[in-house]
Amino acid sequence: MKTLKYMAIILSLAFIIYGCSVNPVTGKREFMIFTDEQEINFGKEADPDIQWQFGGVYNDQQLSAYVETVGQKTASVSDRNKIPYHFKIVDTSDINAFALPGGYIYITRGLLVRLENEAQLSAVLGHEIGHVNARHSMKRMQNTLGFQVLLAILDQAASGSKSYQEWRGLVKTGSSVAFAAVSLGYGRENEFEADALGTKYASRAGYDPQGMVQLLQLLKNLSEREPSSIELFFMSHPKTSDRIKKVNEEIAKLPPQNQKGVVNQDDYKSKVSDLLIVQKAYEHYDKGEEFRSKGNYSQAINEYNQALSIRNIAKAHYGIGRVYSAQGKYDQAISEYKATLRIDPGFVFAHNSMGIAYMNLRQYDNAVTSFKKAASLYENFDDAWANLGEAHYHLKQYTDGIKALDMALTLNAEHPRAYTTLGLCYEATGDKQKAITAYEQAIKVAPKESYTETARQRLSELKKS
Repeated sequence: MKTLKYMAIILSLAFIIYGCSVNPVTGKREFMIFTDEQEINFGKEADPDIQWQFGGVYNDQQLSAYVETVGQKTASVSDRNKIPYHFKIVDTSDINAFALPGGYIYITRGLLVRLENEAQLSAVLGHEIGHVNARHSMKRMQNTLGFQVLLAILDQAASGSKSYQEWRGLVKTGSSVAFAAVSLGYGRENEFEADALGTKYASRAGYDPQGMVQLLQLLKNLSEREPSSIELFFMSHPKTSDRIKKVNEEIAKLPPQNQKGVVNQDDYKSKVSDLLIVQKAYEHYDKGEEFRSKGNYSQAINEYNQALSIRNIAKAHYGIGRVYSAQGKYDQAISEYKATLRIDPGFVFAHNSMGIAYMNLRQYDNAVTSFKKAASLYENFDDAWANLGEAHYHLKQYTDGIKALDMALTLNAEHPRAYTTLGLCYEATGDKQKAITAYEQAIKVAPKESYTETARQRLSELKKS
């Protein structure tokens, strides 16, 4: 009873302290249990997960610097211009842009090649800045798991726990919710508000506010010509004609001097000129991925090679490597993964896939090196930790294996292979009861996984002994 009373008092104090937050856009008081600092820290922690969910950051420093410049110029005149903003290009042909809490804003390579001028770029970044300013993403987070997160933080603070794994698990949970918010959008009214704010911020930054109208018209045209390319974007947004009407109403409200501004079409075309060439290579890569996913390997390799004939892009080598791995040609796969990493040393999935190829060749020391690199580049990569644990098991490094597998299961409590390998490690160290528990969990969370058959066999043997 005392514990419940204590927690109730803490929660009540939290509500009083955070419940008086003022929305910087509307000026109205609203209930928020997260401070600006917590919001910024959450965005920082979730950023790697979101990056890799969308294929990683596009590797072009000059273009990235250009997007960052336009983004910072637009954010500097926003209602929350005191928080740090980060603008990143994610390496996917999908047409999208999205934001995390705390100023982390992303635009896809696929959308950049479709835009026509800098005013449109400011408009789309301004729209995402608007989501951050109005705290749309943080409100979604708060509504979905705010109390759970708060209680978890209080619990760790009260117990003095500073477990790195517990913290990473908490971050992974939050990142999953953030990814869902990014994918599903914020609802009709929030999107209208972000359009209005983006129009205002772009205008304040000196851009023609018609850039927002042009952007929306461009997206509308794309949805009619190539519906599959923009399906995700429109799934979560209001009807485009309604958005255009409301944006024009917002422009009419602007001071006369702000109703016109720069467009910078020539500058924009110059900045994205190389991307327009590279995108042709990615079109072949995307086709290669479609063929590979269907098992049409010869056609996939043909598309990847056509991509490479246009530009030596890392992902085309990675695609060829994955085909070779699927065909059991592990030495050739490793050669392609190495080619991938010579172009992009930070490409996490190539390190992980190369480790798997080494495992199949029983080169476990090399596999450990690859998996460690993948996990160091992307700490929340549960597969890399599970694979690392398996490599340690084969090397009879059971303590290291258990540590890696515990991390994998902290990040993903239903990982299909980690419990089985964990059971093998415990069994090898003579801890029969922990091995039994791990095998039972493997059967519970992944009953149809082929790897789980090992758990069933070992569990049966242990229970007989």
